[in-house]
Amino acid sequence: MSLKSEPLNILIVGAGLGGLFASLALRQDGHRVTLLDASAEFKEARTKPFISSSSKAGAGIRIPPNSTRLLRRWGIDFDKLRKCLCQEYHFLRWEDGSTITKITFEDMVSRHGEPYYLVHRADLHASLLAVAIEAGIVIHKNKHVTSYDFSVPMAITTDSENWAADLIICADGIKSTARPLLTGRPDNPRDTGDVAYRILIPGQDLLDEPDLAGLITHPATTSWCGPDAHLVGYPIRDGELYNIVVCATSKGETTDDTWVVEGDNEELCARFSGWEPRVQKLCRLTKSFMKWRLCDLPALSTWIHPSGNACLLGDSCHPMLPYLAQGAAQAAEDAATIRRALAEDIDIRSALKRYERIRNPRASLIQSKTREHQYILHIDDGQEQCWRDELMRLDNPSSPIFWGYELRRGWLFSHDAEKMEEATAEARFSRAVL
Repeated sequence: MSLKSEPLNILIVGAGLGGLFASLALRQDGHRVTLLDASAEFKEARTKPFISSSSKAGAGIRIPPNSTRLLRRWGIDFDKLRKCLCQEYHFLRWEDGSTITKITFEDMVSRHGEPYYLVHRADLHASLLAVAIEAGIVIHKNKHVTSYDFSVPMAITTDSENWAADLIICADGIKSTARPLLTGRPDNPRDTGDVAYRILIPGQDLLDEPDLAGLITHPATTSWCGPDAHLVGYPIRDGELYNIVVCATSKGETTDDTWVVEGDNEELCARFSGWEPRVQKLCRLTKSFMKWRLCDLPALSTWIHPSGNACLLGDSCHPMLPYLAQGAAQAAEDAATIRRALAEDIDIRSALKRYERIRNPRASLIQSKTREHQYILHIDDGQEQCWRDELMRLDNPSSPIFWGYELRRGWLFSHDAEKMEEATAEARFSRAVL
């Protein structure tokens, strides 16, 4: 089949962000796209506003320029999406809130071509769903895939339905059913030893407190760094909500079978009782929240099945810890690269090999840098922490923050995954500055 002349029947397993990104990207070129998702309903895309993060729908998400440009092309109207524009990134000391360093994001458009947005994950998911449905993408809920026949290729769901296609894209997350079947190797996500607390606080609660109001009125991402934990906060929904993600050493709250548990406000306040007054106040304002086990995988050597008609995408092949806020963005880059590869190669196998050849090195590098930041942001007070703080203020390769160095920031944020020539040249640049 010539991919340049005939649209494909493409089956995407997983209607999270990665699956929806892929569906929108591929629909641009006229491919017939079907999405299967195990959920009976899309909790992330509920239209009713909600404050508590006690649902498992997630909370805030950052959309950096390397994904903003792609989503805009695929039909997301950011003018209609309730959001905040990130102007700065602040790194602060845990005990007194003093500044370690500030990195301006005001030049995002002039330097990197697109803004850096702060949004509610549910709002983004709802917008993606709406655009997908309008584009004619067929979405089936409550379809849990249990096995595959990649020789067809075909997915089989629990209701014994067979779903055949020309190409299957498996975007079923870190707990992917497809991954061990596709790679031929069993695997288990590895516990990183950290948990993430996902918290939402009404913006008005912060506006009512003089020392917290600036966190809403001057949109920025603020990261308090301390021993064994750091907190990242930023406003979303035009300041209606303040989103906080706490990444901290686990105290055994989760298990291999239970990755998400409800948090306790009393425990939260006790854990951060010695932190600067604003952090303590934010803890007291927190009502309910969830704790998520943070897991990842070693870098995979292959993302495609030997048959050449099925591949992995997003967290199913390169799960990202939250420390660089690149998980969704890298899934978007996967989707863009698959789209271009299918448009330019003569057959599916060649296109998927090109996709893997281009994307695996970049995604694996970002994945490894994300793991490094788990240690960097949680260093105990002492000489090493003092050295880290000094290096964080430098705009050169010595900066321990990956995008703290302007050249690395450009490599990350200015990247256009739909420009294949850019991806080809990237390896040389990577060796030079990364």
